[in-house]
This record gives sequence, structure tokens and C-alpha cells, in this order.
Amino acid sequence: MHSLVHLLSVGGVLVVTVAVGVCVHELLHVLPLSFTDAEYAVTLFPSDGESAFQNALTGSLVRVEVTDLPDATPEWLVRGAALAPLALALPLALVAVGVLPNPVATGDQLGTVALLAVTGCGLPSPADWSVVWHGSELAED
Repeated sequence: MHSLVHLLSVGGVLVVTVAVGVCVHELLHVLPLSFTDAEYAVTLFPSDGESAFQNALTGSLVRVEVTDLPDATPEWLVRGAALAPLALALPLALVAVGVLPNPVATGDQLGTVALLAVTGCGLPSPADWSVVWHGSELAED
């Protein structure tokens, strides 16, 4: 019984961390753009003919779409907005340099799952990489 509770706890931490991490990932794209005249739309539970549960499974809990990107917006800012979610890897970096305790070394399985899940949420998507490589050229299409 204890093992089942532990397994459910680990699974719960994983699901909640990924759900929150995906939302934070998308919202971190907005942070650099908020310092410009760029216009963007943030949609919670975007409906593409899918249910909220299907959206959750595909990581589509939040969608950020840039609707207008002024020509004066610096390229570095556009590319930085695409890479901003890498900030979610900061906790892993702080563990690596010894600022935060290492949950693997302490045997904290819940902490390990949360650390790895939030780090995974910070990885750039293919669309993010496209913006990094092509910048505001994509807005012109």
C-alpha cells in the first residue's frame, strides 16, 4: 500500500509540474515582448476542436500568438523571447553548481521528478528554434 501511495505521489508531482511548466514556458515568451510594442494574444485552453483533456495531453494548455510585431522590434529581442523558457532550467543549473541541494543525492524522489520535469518544460520547441534561426522573418510571411 505504501508503495502505491508513493507511486501516485510521484505521478502526481510529475503531472502537476509538467502542466504548470508548460504554461510557464508559453508565458515566458511574452515577458521580453512585453517591453516592446508587439501585440500578442494569450489563450487559455485553446480549442482546436479538442477537449480540454486532449489539450492538456498535447501540452496545449496555453497558447501565445504574436499578432503584430513592429519593424522596430530588435531581432535579438525576438530571438530572446523564443529562448526565454530556458530560464526553467535555472533550478537544475543551481543544483549543478551546488547552490540548491541535489535531490538525487539526498534520495528525494519527488524533488528529483519535479526538477527534471521543470527542466524538460524549459526545452525549446521546434517552433521556438524556428524563431531563433529565422527571427522576425517569420512575421513577414
